[in-house]
Amino acid sequence: MTVSDIAPGPLREDARLAVRIRGLNKRFGEQQILRDFDLDLRRGEFLALVGRSGTGKTTLLRILGGLERADSGTLQVAERTSVVFQDARLIAAQRVWKNVVLGQWRAKGARARALESLREVGLEAKADNWPKTLSGGEAQRVALARALFRSPDLLLLDEPFGALDAFTRARAQQLVISLWRTHRPAVVLVTHDIEEAVAMADRVLVLGGGRIRGDIPVRLERPRDITAPDFNTVKRQVLSLLSHLPERSGDSEENEQP
Repeated sequence: MTVSDIAPGPLREDARLAVRIRGLNKRFGEQQILRDFDLDLRRGEFLALVGRSGTGKTTLLRILGGLERADSGTLQVAERTSVVFQDARLIAAQRVWKNVVLGQWRAKGARARALESLREVGLEAKADNWPKTLSGGEAQRVALARALFRSPDLLLLDEPFGALDAFTRARAQQLVISLWRTHRPAVVLVTHDIEEAVAMADRVLVLGGGRIRGDIPVRLERPRDITAPDFNTVKRQVLSLLSHLPERSGDSEENEQP
């Protein structure tokens, strides 16, 4: 299906894939953010996107989530998609469990399912709390529970740990990996942290100039030791690719989202 001013189409042709992109293009004004972009993402695969500011990482994720329109190309995604942003985006006037169900709180069994999702992130005891009583890390775990409530085939993570302190960030990374191994959605993680990308992903894509400049497999056992020689070999591969990209791609981070 060709996309211009329409949402991503369902992926039915290949049951092994969660995402298929062919020839995708996106501009903001004079800035070409994505250029003839191709990508296949297998179901259950964990993909990290890295690159300099303005290389289209967040724009690509927003297009996958139906939050942004591509200008041309074909885009097919798995049926159920959830997004977790850097900020938790909880509704202050709704209790925690109602934030998880997002307007479905009258549906049969909604509270029980919400409690199960909260249990998975260690917050079942705070189901009836107000969002203002939560720490930043707890709020982000509620956002993750909300994403999992939909049983997504594709989970999109837009720098979800960026606002967390180092200790909370490490715990949140471990939690995401644990939940991914349990539920097995395909995952797309946008991050500026190379160590985070290598620690979490099956593949690391390096973006530059609106295209994929490197597709690096991470064939390391989990949990991953960030001090291990093999880990640092992969990390150096990613850093080497990034270091050879131009300082600016002609885009800017501000131009990714008008």
